Amino acid sequence: MDNYFDFHFHPVAKNHLARYNDQISVKRDIGELVKAIDMSKAFKDYTDESILRNLESQCCIDYLEEGKVRLGVAAIAALEFGVASSKGFFSDILKSNLAKPFTQKYFDMVREGNVSYLNLFLREVEQYRVLKEGKTIEFLNRKNVHKFNEKSLKLTFAIEGGHNLCMKKIGNALKYDEFMEFGKSTVFDPKTMVSKSPAMVLEALVKEFKENDLEVLYLTLTHLTHIPEQHLATHAFATKALKHPSFYPFGNGLTELGLEVIDKAYAIGDKTEDAADENQDKILSPVLIDIAHMSLKSRLDFYRYRKDKGYGNIPIIASHVGVTGYSINDWKYNLEITKCVNHVDQGIKTVKIYSKPKVAGYWGSNTKKEFMFNPSTINLMDEDIIEVVNSKGLIGVSLDVRILGYESSTMPEIDTSEFVTTSDFITHFPYTSLQSLEYADAEEIRSEEAWLKPTKREMHPLSFCFNIVHLLAVIGLKATPKMSPEKYICVGSDFDGFIEPLKVCSDSRHMKDLESNLLKWLPVAAKKYQKENGGTSDLFEFSKKKEDLKKVVNAILYENGREFIANEFVSEKPKDNQGELVQ
Repeated sequence: MDNYFDFHFHPVAKNHLARYNDQISVKRDIGELVKAIDMSKAFKDYTDESILRNLESQCCIDYLEEGKVRLGVAAIAALEFGVASSKGFFSDILKSNLAKPFTQKYFDMVREGNVSYLNLFLREVEQYRVLKEGKTIEFLNRKNVHKFNEKSLKLTFAIEGGHNLCMKKIGNALKYDEFMEFGKSTVFDPKTMVSKSPAMVLEALVKEFKENDLEVLYLTLTHLTHIPEQHLATHAFATKALKHPSFYPFGNGLTELGLEVIDKAYAIGDKTEDAADENQDKILSPVLIDIAHMSLKSRLDFYRYRKDKGYGNIPIIASHVGVTGYSINDWKYNLEITKCVNHVDQGIKTVKIYSKPKVAGYWGSNTKKEFMFNPSTINLMDEDIIEVVNSKGLIGVSLDVRILGYESSTMPEIDTSEFVTTSDFITHFPYTSLQSLEYADAEEIRSEEAWLKPTKREMHPLSFCFNIVHLLAVIGLKATPKMSPEKYICVGSDFDGFIEPLKVCSDSRHMKDLESNLLKWLPVAAKKYQKENGGTSDLFEFSKKKEDLKKVVNAILYENGREFIANEFVSEKPKDNQGELVQ
């Protein structure tokens, strides 16, 4: 293959953190923006290897060019207060006296609440504009999608986290950012905003972006932490490598503010006023909603709301995820209730739950390895997969080994635990009384500090393949796809999102290696999965013919993403007789 697609990555994020400057007017050197971040030998010697894998550049522009990643969705996310203030590898790095790969200034701005998340978000946007003006990258949008060629890197964009729409200063529910550095020379000037609600910010942002040829393909409604000054939805517990109270989930699904943002995202666009047929209505530019990082309760609320509001014609996407391997009922059945406890840490009450991982398959001759899916609710249940597929959406499989699952020989028991809000627990397990659960004692809570210690996890490429195979199985057996099952799957690496990458594809330069491993291991995973989990004999036909396998791999690594974006950017949606949009 000569071209690859990535549904979710962060090409300038680490360079932005490494060279943050207060003055937006100071133009960045393009040579600095495109290369991998610098790390001194002393810093590398001091830092644990597994942490270095998180910190090293994984998808800088130079790497994307070398790896022939020609098309992708650049996700932009302001660093959250909980991340900047957390215990873990970030704090260890910033406390060291060595030359650091990231500037202290950015972290201080977040911790001290000197700016808003929208301010930080827009500063990163400006870096992409510099690259575009320097003809280093091209912006793919609705105006030029018909001219698409594969000779250079083309990006469209995503907003990762509703917190990026917040105009309030970080951690301050009453004080708004002044945005003094923004004006006519920037992509967007928030000072022109009359309403400061996140829904109205989204609408104004998308409008101004379009005038600068930037296209927002999707919005991830929530991210890693609870944002008290602007709470849109309960997030799924996402990481044990960092510790701060805001990482614990909060709330009980979607909020009214979150619903307003969804309504606005889906309403954004241009309508054809002179259509020949009154039943024709062109919605050219809805912002899609990404279910990544939403809690299970938030996702279920979202599907219900879409149905109630008649949004079924608009695709759902899951940009960078893994799978639990379970339906919701199976997941509930495999809750290890005797291990679950009420958990109170730094004043935040949650329920610490343990789920038995589902076996994906076995592999090996003498000592067989047992591969298991990651049952954490940040990953997709079968019902999530069905919702995405039936909406004609797209699922990006992450390359983060912490998402993909486990090999039994290297899996500590603590990995099967996560935290959910008490209200979410009651929603999912109404017949289990919280009063019947013990409370985690101080020793157990202190022991969780051990999660912050770096652990090296080498993941076999079969783990990635098993996630794809389960998606294929659910799509083929449970959903109502309009296309072949593989057409709904792509790669959403999350590169440069501080992930621990799959060893066979540790950065974007190695997409060819990922392709080779898919060609080698996908048929093996299909066979082992079917032996363990069943399915019809024709479920994985691609594994029988080499040419069919190549087509499936090519679709997952490039064609599906290209076709999805092309369809979204030029789609025309007709109305039914009641005036509602139909598929």
